Amino acid sequence: MMGKQDDGLVWMVAGGLGSMALAVLLIPLRTLTPASNLAFVFLAFTIVVAELGGRSAALVTALVSGMSLNFFLTEPYLTLTIEKRDDVIAFFALVGCGLIAAWFGKRRARLSEVVSRAETELDVLKKLVDQLTAGVPLDEILGLLRQSFGLSALVLRDAGGRVLGAVPVGSSPASIPETQLTAETLFPADEDRLRFGARGLRLPDGGGRLLLGTDRHAVSLDLWEGDAQGFGLDEGRTLAIAASILGLHLSRRQAG
Repeated sequence: MMGKQDDGLVWMVAGGLGSMALAVLLIPLRTLTPASNLAFVFLAFTIVVAELGGRSAALVTALVSGMSLNFFLTEPYLTLTIEKRDDVIAFFALVGCGLIAAWFGKRRARLSEVVSRAETELDVLKKLVDQLTAGVPLDEILGLLRQSFGLSALVLRDAGGRVLGAVPVGSSPASIPETQLTAETLFPADEDRLRFGARGLRLPDGGGRLLLGTDRHAVSLDLWEGDAQGFGLDEGRTLAIAASILGLHLSRRQAG
C-alpha cells in the first residue's frame, strides 16, 4: 500500500509535469490573449494539486507553473526573460498565489490528518465496546489493542497475579514490569523514567503496568512497546481510555 510520503512524491511529479503539459496545450492561445489571463489556468491547477497532494506538491506546481508560463507563453517565447511589465506582474502574481495555495494545502492536510486520526481512534473504542458486550475472549480483545496501538505484547492479570489474557496468544513475558503508569496519561509514576520518541511518549524500558478497576476487583494491564517512535498525545489518551473501559468492564463482571 502506498504511504503518505510516496503519495506526496507522486503528486509533486504530477504537478510539475502537469504544469509543463498545460503550458504546451495553451500555446495556441498565447497570441490571442495576454499571458496574465492564461495565468489563471495555472493558478486553478495549483489549487487542485494543493488540495489533493498537499504543501510540497503545491510548491513544486507553483514554481514550475511560473517558469512554464514564462518559457512557453510569455514573449520572447522559449526563454526565461520577460519584456512586458504586465507579464512580469502576472508571473510574480502566479507564483505568489501558488505559494498561498500551498500554505492552505498544508493546513488542509493537517486538518485532514487530525480528523482521520480521530475517526480511527473512535473506531477502536467502538470495536472494543462491541467486543466486550459480545463476550469476546480477552485474548482477542487484547489483540485489538495490540494491533491498534502498535504494542509488542500485553498481559492482563487479576489482583492475585493470575493471567487472564495475553498477546501474542500463548505467550507471557518472563518479567513483570516494575514501572507503574498513570491511568490518565500513561506517564510513569516515576518521572525520572520518562522517555520520548519521534511521535511522543514511549513506554518504559521493560514495560509498564496500568492498575485498573476498583481496589476490591482490581486488575492490571502490562504493556510493552512495539514502536520506538512512541505515542502521539491523542493516541496515548485513547489507549488510556480503552484500558479504563476494559478495567471497568472486568470489575463489574467480577462484582456481579
